[in-house]
Amino acid sequence: MDFTVTDIGKFKVIKPSGRIDWESARLLDKEIQRLVDEKRCHIVFNLDEVTFICSGGIGALVYNLNKVTKMGGAIYIIADNEYITYIFETLKFDMIFEGYMYRTYEEFSEAVLHKKEKKAR
Repeated sequence: MDFTVTDIGKFKVIKPSGRIDWESARLLDKEIQRLVDEKRCHIVFNLDEVTFICSGGIGALVYNLNKVTKMGGAIYIIADNEYITYIFETLKFDMIFEGYMYRTYEEFSEAVLHKKEKKAR
């Protein structure tokens, strides 16, 4: 697994690609821990290029969701990927991330990044 981390305002966007196996899930968890330690609590995961995610990878997302929620933040999931959608729906993780899952970056951007602009109109 490779991943990139970019900033979009107060959001950190993590975009992993390839297989998230047990070892890479630990690396992903360390990156999330680093962000939490920096008091970054608005984290976006773009999972479009993920071809496999083990239980450890999903566990890292759910475990850290609780941490960032307590800090007043959220973990957002972007996935226009049939595999990820199937896994999240089958395991009911779509319910855990309900309101925080988006099919595309554009959908996320419209709903979250431009939310204040909509309210102002």
